[in-house]
Amino acid sequence: MARLSLPIQSIKDHYDVVVVGSGYGGGIAASRLSRAGRTVCLLERGKEFQPGEYPDTEPEALGEFQAHLPDGKHIGDRTGLYDLHQNADINVMVGCGLGGTSQLNANVALEAEPRVFDDPRWPAEVIADLPTLVENGYALAREMLKPTPYPENEVKLSGQNQERWPKLPKLEALKASAAVMNANFYRVPINVTFEDKVNHVGVEQKACTLCGDCCSGCNYGAKNTLIMNYLPDAVNHGAEIYARAAVRFVEKKDSKWLVHYQLLNSGREAFDAPTLTVSADMVVISGGTLGSTEILLRSRVNGLQLSDKLGQHLTGNGDVLAFGYNGDRVINGIGTGHRDPKSMDPVGPCITGIIDLREQPVLTDGMVLEEGSIPGALGPALTLGLSGASAIGGREESSVIAERVKELAREQESLLMGPYHGAVHNTQTYLIMTHDDGNGRMYLADDELRVDWPSVGQQPIFTKANDALYEAGKALGGRYVVNPIWTKLFGQQLITVHPLGGCVMGSDAGAGVVNHKGQVFSGVSGTEAYDGLYVSDGSVIPRPLGVNPLLTISAMAERAMALAAADRGWTIDYTLPSAPKSVPPPLAVGMQFTETMSGFFSLKETADFAKGAAQGQADGSPLKFTVTVISDDLNAMLTDQQHAGSIVGTLNAPALSPDPLTVTDGAFHLFIDDPNKVGQRLMTYAMKLTASDGQTYFFNGFKETHSDTRLNVWADTSTLYITLYKGADGTGSVIGKGILHILPADFAKQMTTMKITNATESQRLEGLAKFGGFFGETIFNTYGGVFAKATTFNPDAPPRQKRPLRAPAPELHVFNSLDAVPLLLTRYKGEKKGP
Repeated sequence: MARLSLPIQSIKDHYDVVVVGSGYGGGIAASRLSRAGRTVCLLERGKEFQPGEYPDTEPEALGEFQAHLPDGKHIGDRTGLYDLHQNADINVMVGCGLGGTSQLNANVALEAEPRVFDDPRWPAEVIADLPTLVENGYALAREMLKPTPYPENEVKLSGQNQERWPKLPKLEALKASAAVMNANFYRVPINVTFEDKVNHVGVEQKACTLCGDCCSGCNYGAKNTLIMNYLPDAVNHGAEIYARAAVRFVEKKDSKWLVHYQLLNSGREAFDAPTLTVSADMVVISGGTLGSTEILLRSRVNGLQLSDKLGQHLTGNGDVLAFGYNGDRVINGIGTGHRDPKSMDPVGPCITGIIDLREQPVLTDGMVLEEGSIPGALGPALTLGLSGASAIGGREESSVIAERVKELAREQESLLMGPYHGAVHNTQTYLIMTHDDGNGRMYLADDELRVDWPSVGQQPIFTKANDALYEAGKALGGRYVVNPIWTKLFGQQLITVHPLGGCVMGSDAGAGVVNHKGQVFSGVSGTEAYDGLYVSDGSVIPRPLGVNPLLTISAMAERAMALAAADRGWTIDYTLPSAPKSVPPPLAVGMQFTETMSGFFSLKETADFAKGAAQGQADGSPLKFTVTVISDDLNAMLTDQQHAGSIVGTLNAPALSPDPLTVTDGAFHLFIDDPNKVGQRLMTYAMKLTASDGQTYFFNGFKETHSDTRLNVWADTSTLYITLYKGADGTGSVIGKGILHILPADFAKQMTTMKITNATESQRLEGLAKFGGFFGETIFNTYGGVFAKATTFNPDAPPRQKRPLRAPAPELHVFNSLDAVPLLLTRYKGEKKGP
């Protein structure tokens, strides 16, 4: 399928609506508001994954793991798909990437029990809308997400003696458990497709392969994640989606909202660069329970007045994870991972069945119990983990010696042959959802989100939940193993994959962070709310739901967007199907790097660069930019005469604005011929600058390379002559001139930011080689034959002390990016280097 996200250099400086995050709340906001005819920009902190790109081996999964540790440290890539927040009492696992946690959840689409809405924590307006807007929200969500149970009819494949939808051992085992418990069992509606088709928003999907890897990311296009429905629907209606853009905070600036974000994995962090901004008339924060709370907490630090309830009423939705380990019947609950699903016994979608223990006399005693599957990439780790956990804290289902001997034999089989054999092959995974007290608290410490919920695991409901799981396991034999960290040894910690709350809705600011529409209250009391600032995701839910929350979150988001549109006189066209307006070309191998340059300029000098720099230094008028130069097609950049790339970033110039200006519509040209001087090459920078007050300026700069014998390579390629214009392009009046330079320390950082993008490892090496060859040959042709010798220059060395160094092996290319002579040049002319 086509990519949904656009290159960041396409972003504009203003939109009608900016949506932050791409989970259920954000996907729905982007879809519905773009259908209302608004210009919509969606910012997502994670990467975009397409089917076939999700990790399916243990090393790949580890490479996509990030963790926020209790001491405030962070490990892993901040765009890592599997995002663990570790805390003293409860750990939270969420997804990071386009589509949010829909990429990793178990697809279950169930409504909350009606009694959940009897709670007075819900605003009266929501309760009044239950039969209308809320019910319609559920219906609209079902129409887009297309939930359906695992098929009961076993269809024969044409010409083959094989069942298309066979019985699943883990589902049959759960059914057996329900019979022992005399409990209500049924197949749950799940957001999975069971037929090959082009769906209702024009996305081609394949039928489920029964691989069982739903929770590590579906590589077959069968899972109805948000990249299969709401998000492409938003793009079909004109929304623009940008990935790796992590929103830090929002602020009100006159009549507009400024959304401050950082580009992740761009190299800007190496320079401690300021945030970029995009402005909007309306902002919908949909970063998930943790993300939205963190953004608003940081916004409060930056001056936004908010309710004191911000960060309060966190619930884990009563999540309990446990295992029926090493039973006496085959479960086959480990996904196939990188193996061909056709070559293995079917696992099935992660969750297919439920033991529904709701509708108890007391609402909070109710719970649901579902079976699950473990992704194949985690199977090897689970083998050792469950064996150890069983020895420490397992509850034995049988005390018969003969049975115990069989269990030990199966355990050894798993340890020797892997998770598709023996004890792990006979292990049922359980997930319970129930009702905790919802009294968790989130706060910032050293600019990192932390969770405080003392003794949450000791609440009586979790003992009841584990007792229910123990009863479910009786039909399977073996040992019941609770979540290994929910033990006295580990302080009875919990882990949740369904966090809710933190920006809860309430009747006023004394009761909640947002009103019933999702509008953010503008103070610590009263009902006044900010015009144009909304939260739409699980963070607004004011209590546990006691069931998988995605459908209720979606219904509330549908309701919120319907109300927001109605308040503004917008009409949302819900007509289906929709289709892409065009198919974007496939991604080419690209390149990017980030650089910082600094110097002085003066608004008093409009004719001479040197005079402008001198006057600016005398007047204390500095200018500094940190920009990322991007080429979406490296080959085109190297072969086209314009050698063009794009620029995004920020520029600091106190004489223009007290806040950093954001760079958009930036253009870069590498080594183009100077039309005014024969034999001279230019590197040029042209950038639109937007200040926080909306004022626009235009920046034009160039570096010169001279074909003479002075050999000022470092000076030429690290000196930028700049002109500033009034207005958004170069047609306005000149308002200032100056000169910028690259400092050696910044140059060293710049070298670490250069990377080849959209590439395999071999393509990356080839791309580096191509770029090095182009840069080196251009320098050779410009500065002369001295570079025919293997020569390296130290930019810190004074004149006449630069000396040649020994060239490396010819297969290695090491160069210093675009702003200095290559460090290692060997026989560039006419010679093609290997990768």
